[in-house]
Amino acid sequence: AVFSWTTEKWGWLYLWTVFLLVGASIVLLVTKFGAIKLGKPDDKPEFSSLTWFAMLFGSAIAAGIVFWGPAEPAYHYMSPPPYFGGEAKTAVAGANAMTYSFFHWGLSAWAIYAMLTIPLAHACFTKGLPFKFSSAFYYVLGERVHGIWGKVLDIFAVFATLGGLATTTGLIALQISSGLKYQYGWELPGWGAYLIIGVLTAIFTLAVYTGLDKGIKWIGNVNMWVFVGVWFFVLLLGPTIFLINLTTNSIGQYLIHFLPMSLYTAPGVEGNWLGSWTVFYWAWWMSWAPFVAIFIARISKGRSIRATIAATLILPTLADFWWYGVIGGAGIRFDVTGALSEHGLESAIFAIAENLPLTGLLAIVLFFLIATFFLTSANSAALALSMFFTGKETPGRNMRAFWGVALGAVAAVLAATGSLKVIQTASIATAFPLMFLLLLVLYGTFKGLSTYRKE
Repeated sequence: AVFSWTTEKWGWLYLWTVFLLVGASIVLLVTKFGAIKLGKPDDKPEFSSLTWFAMLFGSAIAAGIVFWGPAEPAYHYMSPPPYFGGEAKTAVAGANAMTYSFFHWGLSAWAIYAMLTIPLAHACFTKGLPFKFSSAFYYVLGERVHGIWGKVLDIFAVFATLGGLATTTGLIALQISSGLKYQYGWELPGWGAYLIIGVLTAIFTLAVYTGLDKGIKWIGNVNMWVFVGVWFFVLLLGPTIFLINLTTNSIGQYLIHFLPMSLYTAPGVEGNWLGSWTVFYWAWWMSWAPFVAIFIARISKGRSIRATIAATLILPTLADFWWYGVIGGAGIRFDVTGALSEHGLESAIFAIAENLPLTGLLAIVLFFLIATFFLTSANSAALALSMFFTGKETPGRNMRAFWGVALGAVAAVLAATGSLKVIQTASIATAFPLMFLLLLVLYGTFKGLSTYRKE
């Protein structure tokens, strides 16, 4: 009921907020603000550019790109969005489906992360503030950020992160178990989800315990190479020319329709399509923003604002376009809508694999990709939670391990109660106050950077 109220009554403000964040990100990218360094004059980047991008992309996207990459275009293909309308399962419907998928995973989504990352990184590295969510509001609250309001903001960020990631852990366990059933006919027993959660928790807890330079860095790099490998495999061995044409066409449509789609409120359309899709996505990205932003801020020391915006806004958008255009395009070409109707959205990626050579090997690689994408996000979340509590750039190992175990434990409890959907909706509802906080951050960022440039 809360989520319905926020999306139906306040959907227009979600749209305006995200649209303004995109505009602000572009301003930082192309103006003199972009030259400002996130750190002291002699600070150097801690990671290579490839490793840096691999970690920030993996932390923010999780396994959602593997789930929704083939599923969302196929869904819009058989049920066209009201903005475009038209007949389902036609060539035009396929192009429009891909365009809307690009919109939901493009500049708008990444601008939410980028515009929270910049004030966090600047306040922490340049002003020496603690690594806490509340530090992003230094240019709004001033020294009051160290008082009660700062504590309220940090506690809020902890609950948003814990609920969002624990829920995702349970959903990933569901996707893996569903994939095993679809691909191999293996139906796991009731405790199967706990086994998957336990294995995933053990891996990301060990990774976050070893730190950024070892476990987290290694998983992020491996994940990116597997991601690129799967993309090339489907592009070269699938309907190559169709995928290239569809991607090219959809990028063109995205650029043409970006402004009207950004502010499309679906007036007169029955039901709550906007709340179920666009506003739902904006709320979901917002609910992840606190931990993703502080993680990206943590690994961006020594980079310029322009480089950080480019790596957090432009490059991930292009990566999403390429992935959706090829993987989602293959789903449209092979028409996996039947599998979606019979087995659910989680079956889409495996339905595509059935139409390609080396299906068995590809399925194994896809399971691995789902796991590594999730592990990268879980690593960053556990590290972020540790920073929220300690305020330290590098929290102690025991603190990091505690939050790794805590994420898995809460996920297991949610899986046991069967309330994943309820908690998922509740965690998304936290985006409602976050929307107003992001507008405050937007104001504070330009105020703070303007003052800093004059110093």
